[in-house]
Amino acid sequence: MKLIDFDAAFAQALSRWIEENRDKYKTADAMEEAAPEFYLTWLKTPAAFLDGETPGGYFARYTDAQELLDLLVHYIAQAVPVPDPLLNRLTALGDEDALLGLAEKRDAPTEARMHAIDVLRELNSDKPMLTYIRWQAERGQDEDLLDSALESLRAMGEKALAPARIAFAAVGDEGKEALLDVLALPGGGDEVFSFAVRRFRECGDKRALYAGYLGKLEDERALEPLLLAAEDRDVSYVDFIEIRNAIERLGGEAPYRDFSDDPTYLAVQRLQMR
Repeated sequence: MKLIDFDAAFAQALSRWIEENRDKYKTADAMEEAAPEFYLTWLKTPAAFLDGETPGGYFARYTDAQELLDLLVHYIAQAVPVPDPLLNRLTALGDEDALLGLAEKRDAPTEARMHAIDVLRELNSDKPMLTYIRWQAERGQDEDLLDSALESLRAMGEKALAPARIAFAAVGDEGKEALLDVLALPGGGDEVFSFAVRRFRECGDKRALYAGYLGKLEDERALEPLLLAAEDRDVSYVDFIEIRNAIERLGGEAPYRDFSDDPTYLAVQRLQMR
């Protein structure tokens, strides 16, 4: 099956539009600002490369989401850019079961699974919640998939908290760290708080990360370890900034520190002086 390269077709149309409209815009920036409007017009305009159909409406012929997902995988397998109108049609069809089936399919291309996750998130779907929590706990998926799934869990909000807490209690430190991204909220609970404090004290290379989590938990008990770390003679400028932010979020006041010898601090100062 020959796949239609929508990106290449749009690039050709855009080049023609630039040549035809170059004199209408005073600056390149002004033309760049107008390009998105041209793209929307292009989607609605009958195109020769589609035998007179519009790019935006081309995939409306598909009413079976699974058929469209198979086409999505075929695009990726043939290294042809996945058309935005194809993804838009998947969103319009809203078949959460088919999308989740692709997201969970281990032998499918990672890019295809990522697209499925993105469309499910666009649909505000809760259907993949337990799958995504399991992924965070088991840590057996591609990192990009895990990150995208975590973004979806955050978007689910309070609905994801109860099952995430159950998983948090049962997994190791790596899984707990991932789930903290969902559970680091005011009133997150003693188990979540204790883990965040312990890791803040133990993980020097992730001190800034855990300082951020402690700030989000908004538990004043974190002020003591945060203040001790802020006074640590070995604390870096980057870590101190996150620690200070957490302290201030909890209503405390961080000590003054002189970082005039810290390379990162000096680099930031040079940037600010430009």
